[in-house]
Amino acid sequence: MRNEVLHEGVLISRRTILLALCGVPAGIGLLPHLAVAAPAVAADDPRVHVQLLTIDNGAGGLQSYVAVPKTDRGQLTSIIVAHDALGLTPHFEDVARRLAAAGSFAVIVPDYASRYGGTPAEPMPAHEVVGMTTWDEWLADTRSALGWLTRQPRSNGKVAAIGFGLGGSALGRMMFQLNELTSGVIFYGRAPPLENVAKIAAPLLLNYAADDRLVNPQRRAFEEALKKAGVSYQAFIYEGAKHGFEDDTVSSTYSKDAAKLAWERTMDFLKETTA
Repeated sequence: MRNEVLHEGVLISRRTILLALCGVPAGIGLLPHLAVAAPAVAADDPRVHVQLLTIDNGAGGLQSYVAVPKTDRGQLTSIIVAHDALGLTPHFEDVARRLAAAGSFAVIVPDYASRYGGTPAEPMPAHEVVGMTTWDEWLADTRSALGWLTRQPRSNGKVAAIGFGLGGSALGRMMFQLNELTSGVIFYGRAPPLENVAKIAAPLLLNYAADDRLVNPQRRAFEEALKKAGVSYQAFIYEGAKHGFEDDTVSSTYSKDAAKLAWERTMDFLKETTA
């Protein structure tokens, strides 16, 4: 992303950064985005109601995918899902429906590429467009999504967030600026600036892939900073898993066993921290 290059003073191309964010070494083509499994929860599943909407973000509108349970059980905890470098793909729509199908979560997946026309359907253009965004834009759009969620009649006022890959990196940077968040789950996101870790107030769940050359060099320092600051967190490393192991639409990185276990831990963590 643009800010990352400027902050680190590294002169590399945006395409190289985008490839790295997906765990692809420079010089290697983009991973194919091939569906290897049907959605866990179909768009017409009777347990959930879904809709596409545009939220006012002061920058042309934040396109978003929303999923809520079809139940009159009462107030709902809200969850913001921050997508990876491929943008708002069908996989993240499925993630939203999985959470909503649990019965107690209202879920929104903002398209963080909205300011630049939204996520293109093809991987390479999607990388290029998502790569035009900045950390400040991610924060502003997340604030817009958070505000929209808490204004909904069935909101109980609690909001958690889950970030995947690039979205996990963004969430790590946003956790210390969004004190409204009840908890956060980061899937293979890069560590935020360590000097800001002490400002994180909400508990974290960190899901890492053992085979992740992009994220793992920073992992230990991040955990040490969390411990030093007294931040409540849980961290798990999934042996044999690669960066992106949760996404069952990318056959070259998906790990069924790791994804299943990480998802179970995520659901338990969310239920515990938002109860």
